[in-house]
Amino acid sequence: MKVFLVSANTEQFNMPAMPLGLACVAEAAKNAGHDITMLDLMFEADISVTLKSGIAEFSPECIGVAVRNIDDQNPANPMFLLEKVKEIVTICRDLSSTPIVLGDAGYSMFPESVLAYSSVRLGFCMLYGIKKLEKCSFFT
Repeated sequence: MKVFLVSANTEQFNMPAMPLGLACVAEAAKNAGHDITMLDLMFEADISVTLKSGIAEFSPECIGVAVRNIDDQNPANPMFLLEKVKEIVTICRDLSSTPIVLGDAGYSMFPESVLAYSSVRLGFCMLYGIKKLEKCSFFT
């Protein structure tokens, strides 16, 4: 399966974070025989153009979006971070009809809330083993 993995984190407060969790998923999927392309949006000036180019060139069968954080964890003046994720998912949905899978720490903490907030058609699956990726059920 051709899987396009996207790190949706673009926030650089404190310091930019490398998408190490997504890199581990990419490596596990690759080792399981899947064709993987990974895109880190951290330093991209125009995410729409970058996503359009990546999706057009790779023609994925599945798009995975890593949701690192839902907020900046500042209780005094919290910054909500899911708006960027929603934008990324919307762009991916506009460019492709392939299932979209959300994951990573921010998603895992509040999956139903993240899906509800996104308010776009999303594919969703729980992975019990990367080798079962092709057997996931997708809901739209």
